[in-house]
Amino acid sequence: MGVSERGRGTAESREGAVAALSGVAGLVLPRADWAHVERALGAMEAAVRAGDARALGVATGQLELVGPSRVRLRAGEEGDGREPAPPEVLDRLNRLVHALRSGADDDDLDLTEGAPAGGDPH
Repeated sequence: MGVSERGRGTAESREGAVAALSGVAGLVLPRADWAHVERALGAMEAAVRAGDARALGVATGQLELVGPSRVRLRAGEEGDGREPAPPEVLDRLNRLVHALRSGADDDDLDLTEGAPAGGDPH
């Protein structure tokens, strides 16, 4: 595989990961599924840090296996154990999307908790 092919594969992996991450924020899932999402996010973070497009693709696939229930309950309605994304998950999603879109070298990506996801930390 040539360098340009490897770069294209990396770009495609990043684009696929961003698409998968963008779809997660609005999900309403059982608590156990949020644990699955967190494991997939950890694998994605590790892949981004390592600059490993193949591992990023595998982790993105794991994330895409989470059931896409986007049904929102109205205030006061009894739920079926489903809940929106916890704030920690939303923070990790934002950091990953920013890192994947930034185009920075993988060594320069800051995926640490509390790091701003963009120019405006609020």
